[in-house]
Amino acid sequence: MSEQGNDASRTNFRAFLSDRLVWVILLALVIFAFIASPTFRKPMNLSNVLRQSVGLGIASLGQTFVILSGGIDLSIGSIISLLITMIAGIFTNNPDIPMIYIILLMLGIGLAAGVLNSFIIIKLNVTPFIATLGTMSIFQGIVLFYSKIPLGGVPKRFRFIADGYLSVIPFSIILFIILIVCCYYVLNRHRIGRHIYAVGSSQYVARLSGIHVDRIKFFSYTVCAGLAAVASIYLGARLGGGGPRIGTGYELDSITAIVIGGVSLTGGVGSVVGGFGGVLILSVFNNIMNLLGVNPFYRIVLKGVMLILAVSFYKRK
Repeated sequence: MSEQGNDASRTNFRAFLSDRLVWVILLALVIFAFIASPTFRKPMNLSNVLRQSVGLGIASLGQTFVILSGGIDLSIGSIISLLITMIAGIFTNNPDIPMIYIILLMLGIGLAAGVLNSFIIIKLNVTPFIATLGTMSIFQGIVLFYSKIPLGGVPKRFRFIADGYLSVIPFSIILFIILIVCCYYVLNRHRIGRHIYAVGSSQYVARLSGIHVDRIKFFSYTVCAGLAAVASIYLGARLGGGGPRIGTGYELDSITAIVIGGVSLTGGVGSVVGGFGGVLILSVFNNIMNLLGVNPFYRIVLKGVMLILAVSFYKRK
């Protein structure tokens, strides 16, 4: 009985740990950062960590919708590059243009990109990996046609989106929290969210249950590209300009973040909250690597190791 009790205790502890792994990793990483670098502890640096997480975090929210529905979107990095460059280019040529016009235009282009991805996947019956790999090349080609060099010219009034404050709270943090709450509500409290999980778990069973699978895919990819547009608006405001390579890596980083947070690449498993934890892990990781002066090539290797370990752990779970 004693051995059975010990086995049960170990099993319960492993289950408890696996459900909270992302937060355990984040806590351990923060403790290490506090010890390894006094600069990390400064309030200004901690604020920068949160702000740096906003762009990736918004993009990861969109990627969460797609992966939970059983797909993947490799085009969001190119979408971000295209839209940031367009923001900088439009402001350079039209410095007095109202901000709302830029925001609506970028959102419209982002949603159109999501519709294109949906059309290729649903109507042309192309697998999501190949479809979004193809549109990634298309969008990257368009941005290089638009401009082959980085552009500046984003005015100070637009940069409020990234640098402004409402009372003592950064506007960007408020925006990010609102988006997290909205996405959490849709995925956990709305019928659409239940359908997304169902489609990601099994498209066949979802169809038998009366769920319109194609509509759910359309919704997921459109939301993903729309949130990539929001991320582009934030990053354009934060960087004060754009370039054809600004968004490079966001597709992989967004996938890495939500997988570390417990979202299954096979679909149907995971949450926005876990994905948010994964985003914070990557943000703290990048920040402490910068403070310690670690070679960027080593960071890429370590990030790959984290992804492999996370997938392996959740797969065994």
